[in-house]
Amino acid sequence: MNKTAFKIFGIFVFSAGFIATLLLIINFIGFAILGSDTGYDSENKPRYILSNISESLESGTAPEALPEGYWCILINGNGDVVWDMDKPEDIPVKYTINDIAAMTRWFINDYPVYVRTEDYGLLVLGKPKYSVGKYEIEYSMDWFHTLPQRILYVLALNLCLAAALAFILGIKLYKRLKKLMNGISDLKQEKEVKLKEKGIFKEICRNLNQTSQVIERKNAALCERDNARSNWIAGISHDIRTPLSVITGYSEALSSGGLSNGNRKKAEVILSNSIKIKRLIEDLNLISSMEYDMQPSRKNPVKICPLIRGVVTEIMNNGLSEKFSVELELRAEKAVVLGDEVLLERAVFNLINNAVSHNENGCNIYIQEDICENNARIIISDNGRGVPDSVLDNIAEIPKTAHGIGLPMAYRIIKVHGGSFDAYNDNGFKVVMTLPAQ
Repeated sequence: MNKTAFKIFGIFVFSAGFIATLLLIINFIGFAILGSDTGYDSENKPRYILSNISESLESGTAPEALPEGYWCILINGNGDVVWDMDKPEDIPVKYTINDIAAMTRWFINDYPVYVRTEDYGLLVLGKPKYSVGKYEIEYSMDWFHTLPQRILYVLALNLCLAAALAFILGIKLYKRLKKLMNGISDLKQEKEVKLKEKGIFKEICRNLNQTSQVIERKNAALCERDNARSNWIAGISHDIRTPLSVITGYSEALSSGGLSNGNRKKAEVILSNSIKIKRLIEDLNLISSMEYDMQPSRKNPVKICPLIRGVVTEIMNNGLSEKFSVELELRAEKAVVLGDEVLLERAVFNLINNAVSHNENGCNIYIQEDICENNARIIISDNGRGVPDSVLDNIAEIPKTAHGIGLPMAYRIIKVHGGSFDAYNDNGFKVVMTLPAQ
């Protein structure tokens, strides 16, 4: 499960459950407030009025005026009304025990009544007809004792229901989030994104789809441009290679023919420069094919020692100056790697040729080879003037000019073969390369 989507899902469920529980508590409080009769103020409550009347009768003073529609009577022990205040005409003046029992809880002729017992009689306070409804509700004491526990049960049940509903809604949200996260991940990898544009993420999905289309169009344009460039480079290389072969052939024939020493040297210079041009063309083709880290097209078992000897022999046969010496120390004769032999030869050649090209006063070149931790290791070093730090810092970048492409090209060749490439200055320049051994 995607961590980000899961986190959003968890927060959503927790928030929904918390909000539902909070609303439930607020509703309980609201029902309690709604359940209370706020129509009475303290001065109009029956108990308050009866208390004032009782105090007035005991002190012999006149009671305060009753609220509109209210009335009051005093019944003695014989059931006779011995005092009244604002008594309606349809209220009896004589009561039996049954009448007294009925009215103490309910009504007299549809008048809601309230009673207060005193030593001198029974005070009865009446309200206007139909102003109050009375209902008999009884609960056992066990009901009151277990009320807090049952309230907790209700809260827990509501919390579970809220969490379940939030979970169901959260699952739907998570599915949408998962599709959205997958779309963003595909967009990051420049894959085609086609999300359904609906729901709360409609705008986001539309933007992702449009962004994917823009990237796809740009990639198509870049691919078309790269193909055109590769075809142009291939065409130019082919056109140059044909006359260059003629120049190389004739210059080689002239240098080995019966020419004077001066003309022979000129022919040798032509031949040497023709070979350099040929190398540059090959490098140009290699850069074109490897600029985007393309994998080697021809992978076969390659013996490292014969490859190194062949490259060194080629360099020495091309007229290596006496100012340079090449020393080999090949310890693993049977070392074999899987790769493109032409590319690997070019990597070794570039490193040796760099040592020759950048040390005009000459240097000693050391080439070592062995097996280290199931890897074929090749170490090429010299005691020359070294390589500038700016070149080492940008070793992975192919320069825009033909100058200085040997080292970055060797780096990329080793990398696309799954190897490592460490280059640094150490009393000269040193490169340590490793390739997975077969």
